[in-house]
Amino acid sequence: MKKFLSVSLRFQWKTIVLIFMLIVIQTFFQMEIIDLFSKALTGVKNQNVDLLLKSGLYMLMYTVLSMISLYAVSFLTTRVASKAAFTVREKVFHILMNLSDEEISKFKISGLTTRSTRGMSSEQGFIVIILEQLMLIPVTFVAIVYEIALIDGTYTIFFLAFISVIAAIVCLRMKQIIEIFFRAKKTYGKLNLLFLSKINKIAGKISFKKQEFDAEFEKACENSYDKNVTYLLSQYYLGPVLIWGLYVLVLITLAMVNSGYTIGFESDSVVDSLIIMLYVAYFITTLTIIPSLIDRWPRAYATSVRLEEVLNLEDKVINSKNTNDNPKSIEIVEEDIVPEDKGLWAERKGILQKFTAMLKDDRNKLIISMILLMVSTLCMVYAPKIAGKTVDLLVSNQNSANDIAIYTNIAILLILYSVGYLFKLPPKRIMGTLGEKVAYNLRMNLFDKLDVVGSDFIQDNSKGQVLSRLNNDVMNVRQFVSSRISEFYAQILLVVFVFVLIFLTDYRLSLIYVVALPVYAICLYVCDAKSKKHYDGHQKQLGRLMGYFERGLSNRDSFHEIGFKKMNQTVIDNYIKSRDVTNLMVPVTTFLINMSNITLYMAGIYLLSVNDIQLGTLLAVIMYGQLLTKPIKKLSSSMANIETTFSSVKRIFAIIDYKKIND
Repeated sequence: MKKFLSVSLRFQWKTIVLIFMLIVIQTFFQMEIIDLFSKALTGVKNQNVDLLLKSGLYMLMYTVLSMISLYAVSFLTTRVASKAAFTVREKVFHILMNLSDEEISKFKISGLTTRSTRGMSSEQGFIVIILEQLMLIPVTFVAIVYEIALIDGTYTIFFLAFISVIAAIVCLRMKQIIEIFFRAKKTYGKLNLLFLSKINKIAGKISFKKQEFDAEFEKACENSYDKNVTYLLSQYYLGPVLIWGLYVLVLITLAMVNSGYTIGFESDSVVDSLIIMLYVAYFITTLTIIPSLIDRWPRAYATSVRLEEVLNLEDKVINSKNTNDNPKSIEIVEEDIVPEDKGLWAERKGILQKFTAMLKDDRNKLIISMILLMVSTLCMVYAPKIAGKTVDLLVSNQNSANDIAIYTNIAILLILYSVGYLFKLPPKRIMGTLGEKVAYNLRMNLFDKLDVVGSDFIQDNSKGQVLSRLNNDVMNVRQFVSSRISEFYAQILLVVFVFVLIFLTDYRLSLIYVVALPVYAICLYVCDAKSKKHYDGHQKQLGRLMGYFERGLSNRDSFHEIGFKKMNQTVIDNYIKSRDVTNLMVPVTTFLINMSNITLYMAGIYLLSVNDIQLGTLLAVIMYGQLLTKPIKKLSSSMANIETTFSSVKRIFAIIDYKKIND
């Protein structure tokens, strides 16, 4: 991966440094908001109203600045990832167009085509994750360790040791997972080769034995299914277990607080102990990207290795007939199967019906997954209420270290979090297997429908559009079924359950989130409507680029790099436009969440100062606010995945339903 990153990011280090600085600034503002909350609590203790108001004003200012820096990070990250994809594709195309026939013959054209189009598109998304979210983790970690060290040095050592053990376990396991994924990755080459071979035979009206061809493709699909299920089983549990371990860390912290501060805590202030717990909880929200990263890392690493196989051949480039001194004009036909535009809501309804049809044979498994996710979410949502009661017991009981009720509550919390994360594992496994099954069925249907589409449609310039259905679009749908559906369902459940529990805990404080949620929903709808056409355009242009790439490799003396450069730029332009719209939701979401939390802090502290609520009640509502942060941010970031998947479903069924359209 080192060579790949060097080529893709070589001339962008200044922008990356700027992104890193903005992440540091953003993290500083978030830490200051928690620190100001601590000061506000101290103001209540000392009956200092001016300090309370001043803290609220600074919280508001830091929220606005954090929102600005967050959008700047998203904006710059999109540009860096886009330029990286453009640079690598252009360099790979240049190398392949100017290699000797002997060197080219060592590769399969289908493999070169997919790694340079869909593969690079996947790498582009991974670069976004690295710059936006992965770089945030060490910055947040250092900031939190520093803040905790100011309160309690001994606990800081314990915190560092705990995180180090978890990180070591993940790193060791990831090495094994990557090896398993490489075996699954190799099966895609066979699928692409057979699919492209059938396209070429139909386009050239070359006779072939259909039954033998279909049997060979079915065998390749079964092999790919088996290898990918093996990969799924090797890593599906790692993310949930990691997050569960971090929640155990919070419970250990709570037990330390109750022990009379003899195990680690040097502070004798309950407020300081509460702030330490908030810092740890905030760090956990930062690490919610880890499960997704565990899934994406092997794919990104495998693709980078395949791209480096081409990049390492740069020194073997020769002067071919295809040079800038010998340009040849190539006509690119735009022909493609385009479904009828039915409007946003009608289109969404049709796509949902397609998903229902794809999953109807496994309806019982789907229902079981949804029930288990509901139980898991209920456990996670009920836990803050128990935590609030525990803090109330801790504050009110002078001899809390000997109070069995407190330790009983901590044990209940451990059970709730354990059941919550344990019940996430079967749905993750079931949906992952369903995703592979859906991919298997779509591949078989597409392969079969090539005969229906026929040679009149499959001309040289449209091969890439057809091949991209198997390569780009089926992969997008598989990923959506494997993880996005269950994630989306769990996020909606979490939002609903949290609102109910907040209302039951304190109806006055719940009104803060009731006001914020409709604003968020309106912003989400507007961004969804605005970004739809750009995601459709990106998928279409990516297929067109694949077609050009495949034709270029098959007819290297007839294609010129200038044409590829223009088409490559069109793909990037559509990607940037789509991301710019959805990127707006990230700062908007952060702003709404922070504004809600600030209002909650101030209102809760005021009610605490007049003895209208207890500290445990305030802590429970704050924890519910933290629980809301994860699904709302995920719903915002899921927009890109949902739009991409919907575009892919439209493109796939435009071929599968082709006969029906003509009829």
